[in-house]
Amino acid sequence: MKKTKILVVIPTYNCSSQIGRVIQSFDQNTISRIYRIAVFNDKSKDDTEHKALEAIKKKGSGKMYLYSNDQNRGLGGTHKAGYLLARKLGCSHMAIIHGDDQAETKELNNLIDVADKDGQIKAVLGSRFMKRSRLVGYSTIRILGNKVLNFLFTLVTLKRTLDLGSGLNLFSLKAFSENDFSKLGDGLTFNVDLLLLMYRNRVKIKFVPITWKETDQISNAKIFKVGSIIIKSLIRWRLGIKNPLVPKNDYSFKEIK
Repeated sequence: MKKTKILVVIPTYNCSSQIGRVIQSFDQNTISRIYRIAVFNDKSKDDTEHKALEAIKKKGSGKMYLYSNDQNRGLGGTHKAGYLLARKLGCSHMAIIHGDDQAETKELNNLIDVADKDGQIKAVLGSRFMKRSRLVGYSTIRILGNKVLNFLFTLVTLKRTLDLGSGLNLFSLKAFSENDFSKLGDGLTFNVDLLLLMYRNRVKIKFVPITWKETDQISNAKIFKVGSIIIKSLIRWRLGIKNPLVPKNDYSFKEIK
C-alpha cells in the first residue's frame, strides 16, 4: 500500500464520557501512519463536541480536527460525510473508529499492516468473533446473536463472514464507487449494506481479530429490531432487490475550532 494517505474518521453521537479517552489513546506510532484524524459530531444532545475539542487541544498532535454535521445524519450518514472529506483531501483510504471507546485505537496498525502486505485487499474489517479476538464485558446474548447472523450471512452469500460491522475498519476509496456508496442507508445497519455491496462487487476483503469492550457505553441499537432489518437486507441482496431509495442529501458539515 505505497503512498497511502489515510483519513481516520471517528463518528460520535452522545459520547461525552468516552470521546476524550478515544482521542488521548492515539499513540505517536499510530498518528505517524495516518494523514488526519477527523472527529465527526453527529449533532449530539450532550456535550460531546466540547469534550472532543478539549481533548484535541490537549493532545496537540496537529493532525486532529473536529467537524460537526449540519444535521443528525446517523451512523451511515456520518460515514458518507467522512468519505466526502477523504476525497476532498485526496486520501487513498478511510479508517473508521467509533467514538464510544469500544475499540483499541492502537489495533488500527494491524489493519494497516494487512493492507500494506497485499495491495489487492480493498477492505480490512475488524472482527469481534475470530479465534484471536478479545471481548470484554460483551453480553452472551449479543455474542450468540452476532455469531448466528455471521453464520447466516456466510450460508447465503457464500462468503465467509466473521463480523457484520464492528467499529474498527479500513477501506480503500476504490472499494466502492461514490454513486453506490451514496445509495446506502444512513442508519445503524449501514455497515451491513456496505458489506453486501462489497460482496456483490467482489471486493477483496480481509477480516482481522480485534479487541472489543463494553464498559460505560450506551448502545443505540435495539437487538431484535436491528436483527430483523439485517435479515431483510440479506434477503433483498439474495433476491437481487435494490434497497429502498435514500433521499439525496449533501451531507454537509463544518470544521469546529
